[in-house]
Amino acid sequence: MGWTTKAVFRWLRLCCSSSNESSAADLPARGGGILVVGGADAPELTVREVNEATARFSGARLVGEGDHARVYRASLRTGRAAAAKRLRLVHRDSDDLIASTRRQMSAAASRLRHRNVARLLGYTVAADLRVLLYEFADLGTLHDALHVHGDRPPLSWAQRVRVALDAARGLAYLHAASAGAAAHGDFRSSKVLLFPGFRAKVADGHKVFRRQTDQEELGYAQVRRASTVAHMPPEWFSMVHMTPKSDVFSFGVVLLELLTGAKPFDFDATDRGGCGNLWSWAAPLLAEGRVEECIDPKLGGQYPRAGALELATIAVQCLKENPTSRPSMDTVARLINCDVIFRDQHGCRLL
Repeated sequence: MGWTTKAVFRWLRLCCSSSNESSAADLPARGGGILVVGGADAPELTVREVNEATARFSGARLVGEGDHARVYRASLRTGRAAAAKRLRLVHRDSDDLIASTRRQMSAAASRLRHRNVARLLGYTVAADLRVLLYEFADLGTLHDALHVHGDRPPLSWAQRVRVALDAARGLAYLHAASAGAAAHGDFRSSKVLLFPGFRAKVADGHKVFRRQTDQEELGYAQVRRASTVAHMPPEWFSMVHMTPKSDVFSFGVVLLELLTGAKPFDFDATDRGGCGNLWSWAAPLLAEGRVEECIDPKLGGQYPRAGALELATIAVQCLKENPTSRPSMDTVARLINCDVIFRDQHGCRLL
């Protein structure tokens, strides 16, 4: 993959930059709702209601923190648990952007229905507060399962390929829902939610309904950290609008995470002959079929070499520098759902 000197320097500059975090004031949200799940559309919640559900965003309810948001465990009046994602804002949003965001949330709530897309249960939209309520992921995110181990066992080959297929199907559905015109634009392993049986759902599906102008106006904190930038395709560095093929590249990076167990921007990769960026290290090796040099050692050799090679081939196709050379997500999902990938090292059919 060829990179211009200008693009490389821009990438390095972004990796080292950061943004100041601004707190969202608890201002009344226009419109109301009730904390009840089950209608055709997700309800818009008042600030009072979302504060009640999260104990005013208590630190005791904090379950995760990313570049752009904090996630809290919320308790709905139905007794159901939800994940309340409070976005970081850097300024008060305009009335036009607030109205556009409401339309985006309403479209996501009414139109997105797929087993591999996390369901939007409710939302709060105000000038200084943005909260999305999703179904609670009992097993956390794929990023945590791969990179934050604690006392949990490493993911098996069967679990990894199941997650890969589910995530591919979720992204393919989102592209179809937007008529192939819009991208998720922020797909990474932390956007893959895990549920019992290691079934996966893609989070933040509402992003495919945003307007192009909103991408420039949004008041989300644009924190350019290495963990985020490392998933971005080459065209992102040229400030080209993201397309579904951009998501395909990001999905390819997630496939590399599943194969190697390495973080997308992992300085440990320098010990293995890389430059600290996962795909610049792994993709050339996998393109040559050198899967044993890249495979996650935590698998303990319990994986089918033929299946790993097939998944590696798909990842390399996703990571093509030219977007038009990448397959669609629908094609990627069909390629993953093949017999050789879903067999173990003994040739027994998985799942």
